[in-house]
Amino acid sequence: MSERRRRGHCISAADGEGVKRCTEVASGNLFDVYQRKGNLKVYQRKGKKKKRVLPQQQTFELPDEIVWEIMIRLPVESLARFKTVSKAWLAIISDPSFVRAHLQCSKQKQHRNPSHFLINPKFLLEISNADAFSTNIQFYQWCLQENMMRSTATLLYGRHFPTSEFGRVSDMAHCDGLMLLPTDTKVYVFNPATKDTIALPESQRNMMWHHRCLPVGLGLDTSTGKYKVARSFYRSRCSDPVEIVAMGMEVFTINGKHGSWRETLVDPPYPILSSQAATHYKGCLFYSIDKNNLQRPPHGLVRFSLADETFGVTPLITNIYPEVDHDDFFISEFDGELCCTYLCSHLQRVLVFTTRGVDHPKWSLRYLINVQSHFYPLVPLGSGRILLRGGNCLLGYNLEASEIEVGERFDMDEIRYLAPSQDTLGRAWENVLWFDLISYTESLVPVTPKLLNHIDTSEACSRQTS
Repeated sequence: MSERRRRGHCISAADGEGVKRCTEVASGNLFDVYQRKGNLKVYQRKGKKKKRVLPQQQTFELPDEIVWEIMIRLPVESLARFKTVSKAWLAIISDPSFVRAHLQCSKQKQHRNPSHFLINPKFLLEISNADAFSTNIQFYQWCLQENMMRSTATLLYGRHFPTSEFGRVSDMAHCDGLMLLPTDTKVYVFNPATKDTIALPESQRNMMWHHRCLPVGLGLDTSTGKYKVARSFYRSRCSDPVEIVAMGMEVFTINGKHGSWRETLVDPPYPILSSQAATHYKGCLFYSIDKNNLQRPPHGLVRFSLADETFGVTPLITNIYPEVDHDDFFISEFDGELCCTYLCSHLQRVLVFTTRGVDHPKWSLRYLINVQSHFYPLVPLGSGRILLRGGNCLLGYNLEASEIEVGERFDMDEIRYLAPSQDTLGRAWENVLWFDLISYTESLVPVTPKLLNHIDTSEACSRQTS
């Protein structure tokens, strides 16, 4: 730990007025005494008498190591308030090493108890028009409870963009507390916990304007500690159904030096499906391949390394028996592993495969789930249980009994969505098309460069002594 964090924090036991009063009395030739008359204290001025020795102001020192360990365990909302306490606390909370330590602590808490989620409802302006989404973006914090039927989600952050700013939206992606929202015009990155938002700049590289959301992903470059957004684009206007579309890739580094998109040196080895949010795992982004017009498309995923910005192909499992539809799968990150979920229509079971490798993965069957439609695992719940999602339906599934637990099947529109100004009845929406639901780890990771707030020393001291 650095030397600058070894100094102590002084905490006063007396306020400023008390110190001032004691100083005046102790240093003068006269002092005030009082007599009690009934319920009143009557002060009388007396002559010179022996000085009274006053107890010294008591102070306590907390080493920076202790302050650090306490603060990294606090929620972001509390830390945002503590930034205004003193310059020392502002410096600690804004330090990149503190941001990383706080994030690591948040990840550990979420891993031990994966019950915190972020919900983003996708609204249509008109139920009959699937191309016109509401520009009112809302993030609700939801904590999974034992009785899911009585769940309540609370508004964490909302942002209303101009009505014509975008039309379509795609699925969100999440990495270390940051949320990525792709639209048909722009890409947005949010940190709902810190209320930090950025609209990424426009790019002129995409040549095929067809009102779709381009394939995009968000992840951490572990070699630099920077977060990157990688977006694929079309190199030509050709929309011939028999032609293979040429695609490129561009990268935006959040809080980078240039603040603009830059093209990668190499192109993706295969076309990438549009309107998808890539899965982030171990410093790589994984995209599904657009197999249209490919004579021998690989059964795998396009892998993009955020560190060296190169491509590869991660093979998916083959020769599954009983047979499954190899083109109907769902990729996610589950419990620290890359996860691929298939639906076996013949057995009416869901097959969940996982791997820790990315270059040469060794897929293993982790779960065989007794459900008849395409569900995929969200988080492990402990005690042999996992949380499954299919569409807007959530299931609590018992792995040992191979069955859905009683009372743990419900739709996400049954959750009560509360804003600070609403009562306990919550909000119900008729025009919700779907919900993004993400296992959420809050963080202090910034998405916009901001100067440190300069706090007046006298104001900081008055807050410490009040």
